[in-house]
Amino acid sequence: MHRSQAVAVARAAVRISFPILILTGCAMLLARQIPMDVVATLPRQLANITALQWITAAVLTVGSFFAVAQYDVQAHRTLNTGVCARRGRITGSVGIAIGQTVGFGLVSGAVARWRMLPEMSVGQALKLSTFVSLTFVAAWACVTGVICALLPAPAWTTVLSLGTLILMPICAGLLFWHPKLQVGKHHIPLPSLRVSGAILLWAFADMVLAAAALWVLMPAGTMSFLTLLPLFVVALGCGLVSNTPGGVGPFELVLVSGLPLGAEAGVLAAILAFRIVYYALPACIAMVAMLRPLPTPQPVTLRPPEWHHMPRSEVQALRQNGGRVETAPGTTAPLWQTAQTETLFTDPKGVSRAALTLLKERAARHGRVPLIYKSGAPLAQVARRARWAVLHIANDAIVDLRAYDINTPDRRRLRRKLRAADKAGITVRSDRLPDADAAARIDADWQTQSGAARGGSMGRYCPEYIEKQWVVSAYSGETLVAFATFHRGPQDWCLDIMRQSAAAPDGTMHALVNHALEDAQAMGVARVSLASIIACPDPGRAIWRWAAARAVIHAGGTGLRQFKSAFAPRWVPRYAAAPNWVALALGLADIARTIRTPDPLPVANANTPHQEDENYELASPSAA
Repeated sequence: MHRSQAVAVARAAVRISFPILILTGCAMLLARQIPMDVVATLPRQLANITALQWITAAVLTVGSFFAVAQYDVQAHRTLNTGVCARRGRITGSVGIAIGQTVGFGLVSGAVARWRMLPEMSVGQALKLSTFVSLTFVAAWACVTGVICALLPAPAWTTVLSLGTLILMPICAGLLFWHPKLQVGKHHIPLPSLRVSGAILLWAFADMVLAAAALWVLMPAGTMSFLTLLPLFVVALGCGLVSNTPGGVGPFELVLVSGLPLGAEAGVLAAILAFRIVYYALPACIAMVAMLRPLPTPQPVTLRPPEWHHMPRSEVQALRQNGGRVETAPGTTAPLWQTAQTETLFTDPKGVSRAALTLLKERAARHGRVPLIYKSGAPLAQVARRARWAVLHIANDAIVDLRAYDINTPDRRRLRRKLRAADKAGITVRSDRLPDADAAARIDADWQTQSGAARGGSMGRYCPEYIEKQWVVSAYSGETLVAFATFHRGPQDWCLDIMRQSAAAPDGTMHALVNHALEDAQAMGVARVSLASIIACPDPGRAIWRWAAARAVIHAGGTGLRQFKSAFAPRWVPRYAAAPNWVALALGLADIARTIRTPDPLPVANANTPHQEDENYELASPSAA
């Protein structure tokens, strides 16, 4: 036998023998605490449990298993398995019933889930089981810490309670700022704050109902429920750590150690009855359920998103970020999922209450906060009528091309900039992709000067992305010195990416945008958006003025507004909305984080990271 094989066998032997040793040790300790004459009375104590107690315990067990099954629902939402809530609850109940009874819950639960869901691979089932196990342990620690802090509990739990109260907000912050865990080359999604909150609530319900099921089986007057609850959750945790089947041994030892003198016989009988109701019976039902796995659902055929059919061409920025277009009766909406939000970006086709209903349903399905981002006034009015929190976050610079003429008084500064570019010998070409190597160099130089790239709802340079856009390029002789790209729609264009090298003279970017406006005008396009600048939601309040000023500084100062103002645009308000102000604050903060620290581009859009010139988004914590 090779040394590596011997080591593997030794480790397996330790893993298997560890629970057995713990069980043996706990049995010896219990034997010292409980006299044999007390054990001899167990049959009589069991017979004294009434039918009403058995029925009540069974009902509480059903409630506890309904709560515990929600862990799987939240796991499917986080891992984006596509398994619906009903199937998740069923398989979760089966997996947990088997895992908690036979022990080695990680493996036994994975086998049960794999058996119940034919479309799931063994690897996916193991990931799901791992997620449920780890999140339950974390939830147990949080719930136990809070319960032991509020109710009478063993003295040694004080450290756990203090640690929990300190670590909970820290962990919430880490989940927000680092929503993915990197292990080697793998990025593992962590639960969103909404999912984490749901797991904590369901864990609390699960533990309280399970403790109540044990309490109703005890002889009357043994102890109050509020006295039992801290002992129960601590005993449950000791059983989890031991990895013995059902936590047998440590669970009983902790409970018996905390009992009043003379109550051992009745409590041991209650624990035995509890194990019948809460462990043995659900495990038997689960094994019967595993004989017939759930039917495999019909696969859903996904069509490519129809970005060009959306009301605003700006929505095409989501081509880089996993955005999608979903349809429901009365609406077609562009949706974008971030770590904490399910976001309706820009405006849907068919602005109505149906868009809000679709957004809320998709957000609930994926465990995210529903958010509307950069919508127009009609959708904001619909959200207000639905009693959502609505905030004016930006102003869009819209150039109406039917009246666009550079020879108007309000475009004097634009004419000066164009003359400066012309005098420097700049020539502009359109509808032809620039040399990829030269464009990448300009892009990299810009990143070096301006910092990390911005993404999210903002486009990032790569050849595969811009080949579907209208591109205008500026040259000094035959040398590329700048370029700009525009999203194109049936009625409107939207400025997306702007890049210039250090060699680009004054007025180059003005010349690029003006050339694109004239191109769009010649093609009969009605309007072009020069993208947005941050707005002050309420100029009458000092706090909003301060926040808006800070956001403008983070987004590049006032120079961007001056640049856009040279084209004399019409400023159109854009809004954000969510079901309440807490959800709106969380959603905007997550959008800001996503813009500032975007995920790597998909393989199809792979390119060296770069800096986005159009820093017009709500991209800072101040703005949020």
